[in-house]
Amino acid sequence: MEVKQSNLIKSLKLQPLIVVIRLEHKFFNTSFNRYKLLSKIKNLSNYGIKHIEIGYDPNPKWINLISEIKNNFKFINLGVASITSRQSLDSIRSLDINYSMSPFFKKEIHLDAIRFNQLVIPGISNLENFKSAINLGYKIVKIYPASKLGINFLNELQNIKKKDTFFIGAGGIKSKNLEKLLKSGYDALVIGKELLNQT
Repeated sequence: MEVKQSNLIKSLKLQPLIVVIRLEHKFFNTSFNRYKLLSKIKNLSNYGIKHIEIGYDPNPKWINLISEIKNNFKFINLGVASITSRQSLDSIRSLDINYSMSPFFKKEIHLDAIRFNQLVIPGISNLENFKSAINLGYKIVKIYPASKLGINFLNELQNIKKKDTFFIGAGGIKSKNLEKLLKSGYDALVIGKELLNQT
């Protein structure tokens, strides 16, 4: 896990933006949804986006979809969002994914992830979970929801473990605020549905 953390940190230092895409409801009911998704990823790649996360889906066809994206977009650092259960963790084990994220800190999931050498970045919303994540060896954490927790919460975490921790902000982030948030202390940012209808 340590190597995966280091590699992701190096990559995000070059481009501190992750775009997360969540699959539409009943995504697998029609092949047109797959076409739209691949077109969206291609457009993002053409704009120079290097980090894209796809939301986990329990549908059995999801694993093949992720494999297809990996094969078609070699230059994208592909991750998986919303790892919240043992089922979702088991799904990514066979995919050789560089990283994934959880919206919250769930110790048993993270212990299993570490045992399987899977990087599942924990979502942090309080100091207790932050300290627990650090004790498990995490050098990269996601502050979620960043828009509600605010910069003061980030500053609190930085005061505890500033030098050794890479902070990703996620949740309600708008593209117009990216530069401001990066200057405020975030090392990288995740943007999802807020990307719609924005430059």
